[in-house]
Amino acid sequence: MKHRAVLFSDFNCPFCYALEERLVALHLSSSVDWKGVQHDPDLPEPRQIATYSLSRALEREVVHVKELAPEVDIAFPVGKPNTRRAIEYSIAAARLDAMLGLVYRHTIAREMWVNGEDISDEALLAKLGHQLGLNNLAVSEVDRVLAQMWRTEWEQLGTGAVPTLVRDDGKVLAGLVSTADLQKFFSE
Repeated sequence: MKHRAVLFSDFNCPFCYALEERLVALHLSSSVDWKGVQHDPDLPEPRQIATYSLSRALEREVVHVKELAPEVDIAFPVGKPNTRRAIEYSIAAARLDAMLGLVYRHTIAREMWVNGEDISDEALLAKLGHQLGLNNLAVSEVDRVLAQMWRTEWEQLGTGAVPTLVRDDGKVLAGLVSTADLQKFFSE
């Protein structure tokens, strides 16, 4: 039996990015209901160039991701953006078209972690939607409320971690885990 799971994830977390890339590579994305959450909602909009200490922390995180997931294409970002808009736009995109919403979400993540783009930039988010044919992409109050509901749900889990997978039977898997652990999580 193949399980379904909810994934609580934040765009500015390199471990979330790598886990989602693994889910795509393993053809498990269709078994996952993504719920974007801001694990650091106080980050500025627009993104600011990282201070020395934040730069060092980002460097350590990316190096650790490269050790855990060498197959994932990832670069060192110049800062961490606020992800509120990216999450809300991803919800809006999925509301318009589930499959294009998935592609849109992965495109946003790659724009940040591969191309170094500021994904708090509303113009960038709209442009990415237009490139995918999501010409009527706009965030509604429903999308904003849903994003807040997801954050509350994630906070109530009590893990404090992203990424966090919650399987349909309640089993929880937190952090960037191996390919073998992911396959086992969805099939056991």
